[in-house]
Parts: sequence; C-alpha cells; structure tokens
Amino acid sequence: MTTALNPKGIANQPITNIQWVDVELLDANDYNPNVVITPEFKLLKYSLLRQGWIQPILVSKEGDRFVVIDGFHRSTLAKADDEVRAMTGGLVPCAVLELPVAERMLLTVRINRAKGSHVALKMHELVRTLVQDHGIPVADVCAGIGATKHEVETLLTENLFKKFDVENTPYSKAWVPK
Repeated sequence: MTTALNPKGIANQPITNIQWVDVELLDANDYNPNVVITPEFKLLKYSLLRQGWIQPILVSKEGDRFVVIDGFHRSTLAKADDEVRAMTGGLVPCAVLELPVAERMLLTVRINRAKGSHVALKMHELVRTLVQDHGIPVADVCAGIGATKHEVETLLTENLFKKFDVENTPYSKAWVPK
C-alpha cells in the first residue's frame, strides 16, 4: 500500500533535488572516521558497475566546490577508476545539503554507524538460501557479496555455530547468534 505524501513535505527533502556534479568538483571532508578495506572497495566498484548509481553522494556546497558528507568511497572510485568514471562521463549524483560543519560531522558518523554490521547467523541463512533455494553458484555468490570461496563455504556449513563452538570462542560480536 502506498501513502500519498504531502507535496509540501516532499519539496524540502534533499532526495528530490539530485544534481549531477562533475566528480572533480568533490572534495573529501577531513573528519570521516570510516575506512573501506580493499575487498570492500572492490565490491563497491562491482556494485556500481553492475547496478549503476543507486544512491546519491551527500555533499555540502562550499563556493564553487562540494565537500562530501557521505559517499567518499563512491566519489573516490568515480575519480580514480576509468570504468566507473565512464559510466556517466565523470558526473555523479549528489544531494546537496546546506549544513554547518558540525552538523555534517555528526551526520557522517550517524550514517556510517546506522549501516550496521552483518551478523554471521543471518549471513549463513542468506548464503544458504541463495545457493540452495535460488541455485546461485558459489562463485557468483562470492562475486556478489565480495567474499572468498572459503568464506562462502564456511557460511554454508550446517551447524556452523556448533562446529566452531561460537558460544565459547572470543569472536567479534558479529558471530554471536541473536
């Protein structure tokens, strides 16, 4: 069921005014504590090339340039990777927000923290469903989620948590079933 939105409420939403901006006009902020390691960076590239731009980069305008609030890694790929740049001719979708620096800093952290982390039990169920119920080959699951064959095979292991004695092993919180 869809709900009719109040047109007055829509007009002031940043998502309603996406601008395609030359990626060379985007500057990284100097406060983002988030880091993406190489496998996830490759997965981000894979996702951009496979699905295209599905969400805008959040920016704040400063003079004739834009400071990235969220989307630094996507903008970095668009600048540095020829394939990603070529998709849209060096333009990237941006939602422009007029925020003071302190609010930008808070928003950056809030967005990064809200993305959460993956819980291993749910990843086990998801990978099992993809392979067993949908017939997706392990290699395609690996590519699709940015995992190694060993990681996917581990996630496919039945009774995974009993086998690895998760309850009595000091793994990260992501391994704790909920």
